[in-house]
Amino acid sequence: MPQCIVIADEITGGSAVGAMLEKNGTSVCSLMNARGLKDPLTSDYDCLVYSTNSRNLTDQQSYQMVFSAARLLKSDDVKLYAKRIDPAMRGNTCAETVALLDALGDSDRVAIVVPSFPALKRTNVGGYILVDGKPLQKSLAGLEDLFPAETGRVADLFTEKFQYKAEALHLKEYLKGTENLANTIKKMAKKGVRAIVLDCTSQEDINMIADAVLLSGIKFIAVDPGPFTATLARKVMRPKNVAKEASETKIFGIVGGVNPLISAQVEQLRLEEKVLIVMVRNLELLEDLQRRNAEINRVVDEIVTKYNSFTIAFAVSDNMEINNQLVPEYQEMLLKTNRTQAEAIDIIATAYGQIVSKVLERRPDIKALYTKGAEFTVATCRELKSIGLKILGQVLPLTCYGELIDGDYAGLKCVTSASSATDTNTITDSIQYLKRKLTI
Repeated sequence: MPQCIVIADEITGGSAVGAMLEKNGTSVCSLMNARGLKDPLTSDYDCLVYSTNSRNLTDQQSYQMVFSAARLLKSDDVKLYAKRIDPAMRGNTCAETVALLDALGDSDRVAIVVPSFPALKRTNVGGYILVDGKPLQKSLAGLEDLFPAETGRVADLFTEKFQYKAEALHLKEYLKGTENLANTIKKMAKKGVRAIVLDCTSQEDINMIADAVLLSGIKFIAVDPGPFTATLARKVMRPKNVAKEASETKIFGIVGGVNPLISAQVEQLRLEEKVLIVMVRNLELLEDLQRRNAEINRVVDEIVTKYNSFTIAFAVSDNMEINNQLVPEYQEMLLKTNRTQAEAIDIIATAYGQIVSKVLERRPDIKALYTKGAEFTVATCRELKSIGLKILGQVLPLTCYGELIDGDYAGLKCVTSASSATDTNTITDSIQYLKRKLTI
């Protein structure tokens, strides 16, 4: 029997959510005909997405269609109910959310509304939907709507048009941590709030909201364009011991190259994820062997010591942006040590490979690596005695996913990016990709 039920108001959006759920390693069926709701064939799927095709109907018509479908799909086997909403807030969002709550019949069940799709640059800040940082009405996405919302503020939509009590939670609540957010959600539910509209700017926010909702222990439905539903499904559709093991799995990365683009990618990672970043003094690596080893050991010790508080850690060059001061210092070091630029790069890359090897030796809970740049990927494989990578897929252009072949860490998952990968989200998207793969 399906463990996840998603009701959408049109087939393309519903199927898009289904594709996200399929990435979790689950089987998904997307239906647009009510005859299939009780068809025995659908019982073989982990997730069932049903599209009511009700976007352009009246509130009352939409309510009835969602209510009837939810009644038919209601089951004790279901671990997650979700109402898929349009990223541009088209359709009868409030009426259909109420319908799903009413059909499930629990007076204390809460709609957790996360109207964000970070991968599409759609966020919710202060209750307002922003598309690439602009209000919905000023974006091209807003022009597609046959019936544009009167306001881009989702919080207003729910507080004014939702049949039950609705409140909003803003970003300041997230700064206090997951446990505090869980307690806040629990208190709101006890007060009779039936819909909580949450700000969200990133996948990290989605992860925190999902963890907080589950920690709160309340009955809920997910209301979102898809990413929040997919994140929840990944967490609730696995045995607790598997989920706990996945949440404790660690990812380690190295970024030794220096240029403004790579710097922007690292800064984006810092903004999107809770990550331990330890700076490596690259010029120290070009000094004599004693100072090079001292720098390597300093970095390794700091990472290993602080890793318990993080699931992601990176060793990163301390001079990410090439500037006027760095260039003469670098050239002076090459003259001082009588090395060519190619020799210097090889020494630095080898040092980063040694950092990876030493960190892995002391932290066996690391299940995946990220490497940036050909020289650093080759050096890492060399230090780990791996002959190369078994390619398992593409994350992004110039970024691949695979696992190490041979050596002491054969089978260790790894994402590698070319230094010329231009998207500022390259590292962040790679980490999210690894997280998905490690939890399946």
